Amino acid sequence: MFESIRRLLGSSPKEPLPRDTFQQLNEVAPLKPSQEAASKESVHGHSSFLCREAILDRNERIAGYVFSLGQGVQARMLDKSALVRRVYDEAMLDNLAPLGVSTLLGERYAFIRLSVESLKIPQLEAIANPNAVIMIAPRSIAEVNLVEMRANLAHIKALGFKQGWSINQPLPEYAEFLAKADFIEIDPAALDGIQLKKMISDFRAANAEQKLIASKLQTADDFKYCFERRFDYFMGPFVSSRENWHPAKGEVNHVQVFQALEMIQSGAEFDAIAECLRTDPILTFKLLRYINSPGIGLLQKIDDIRQALMLLGRDRFYRWLSLLLFDCKKPGYNENILTEQALTRARFMEMLAGKGRVPANADQLFLTGLFSLINVMLAQPLEDVLKQVALPETVASALRDEPGAMRDALVLATILESGIGDTDAAAAQCGVDASEVSGTLIDALAWSQQIAAAGKN
Repeated sequence: MFESIRRLLGSSPKEPLPRDTFQQLNEVAPLKPSQEAASKESVHGHSSFLCREAILDRNERIAGYVFSLGQGVQARMLDKSALVRRVYDEAMLDNLAPLGVSTLLGERYAFIRLSVESLKIPQLEAIANPNAVIMIAPRSIAEVNLVEMRANLAHIKALGFKQGWSINQPLPEYAEFLAKADFIEIDPAALDGIQLKKMISDFRAANAEQKLIASKLQTADDFKYCFERRFDYFMGPFVSSRENWHPAKGEVNHVQVFQALEMIQSGAEFDAIAECLRTDPILTFKLLRYINSPGIGLLQKIDDIRQALMLLGRDRFYRWLSLLLFDCKKPGYNENILTEQALTRARFMEMLAGKGRVPANADQLFLTGLFSLINVMLAQPLEDVLKQVALPETVASALRDEPGAMRDALVLATILESGIGDTDAAAAQCGVDASEVSGTLIDALAWSQQIAAAGKN
């Protein structure tokens, strides 16, 4: 479906570059110690996996995603030459260009990290979009050609990009460029309270329209601290943190959902399952809304629970009923982002079914991804959740982090959310490569937004 959307919108793959950028990247900055016996295929596969990290707005909703090839690769690039950094950037853009990321994200931002050396590389033209933001990490001003810098920034603005800078300290020597940026990303942990307050005040005074992003936030307290200091956007591991758990304010009766899931798994008659759900009109309404959403692609509208059971079958009905465990009356950032992350993991894992060493059971892969964050969402230990819901043993085993192919697919899906971890090793364990993973990730992300939106209507 999304491939057809790309064709309609005129997004097409680029002509191949004269030289393979991943091979070049590995030659000048190998991710692992070079081995004489390494094959060209394994060299080509390194560092080619797109990762994403969510950015939240002040309404605690996802405002966009930062795309990169993973934090480990970024860290290795910081002390490399300009040539190496450019090769890294070319590699990332080669992955992004054919995927139509900005188009699929709709009104959300696609933040793309680039070095100052890469602001004029040809690949940028293929992803230019008003919602695409080039995020630049400044280097020592003594190493920068200011005339060239001004020309390069004017170039990306002319292409239609927004621009931002990522900083962790005051940079008065960059004031000319920072004042004109659309976004400023700040790492609050790198500054004391007085420095941070002054920096925010200075940026607001210089450009009142500028948006400030607080990055690398570790805890809910970090989020609250930066929220109170009027940051516009927020990112970091705090979203999935298990500290400061609080019960979700849901209007769906989770006990009744668990009961119905148990009945489906145990083979209860369709009439009995339907009757269990009919006793809660809110639950029935929300379930039918999910089932009739465009993301499922049914050819006819389903009007009642028994009809849904008959048309979908137990396995597919089970997974859509499971979505109601994520339904909250007044969702905050935890509920919003966790729901979308769980849906993305579920869809991503389902789409990998049967590839490489990934199991062929798409429904169980979907459930594994979907339930991988349910303990955080419900503010309960995983084992307590597993006692309430009857999941296939392979799914429960993967959720407990027990070795197996299902767990390997979950590990890959999790790493791709932030780039933290060895993506190459995780993909190799699943027997899949970057060409499969990158496109699948973007399609899963677009699908999850569609389903999440259906749940809020």
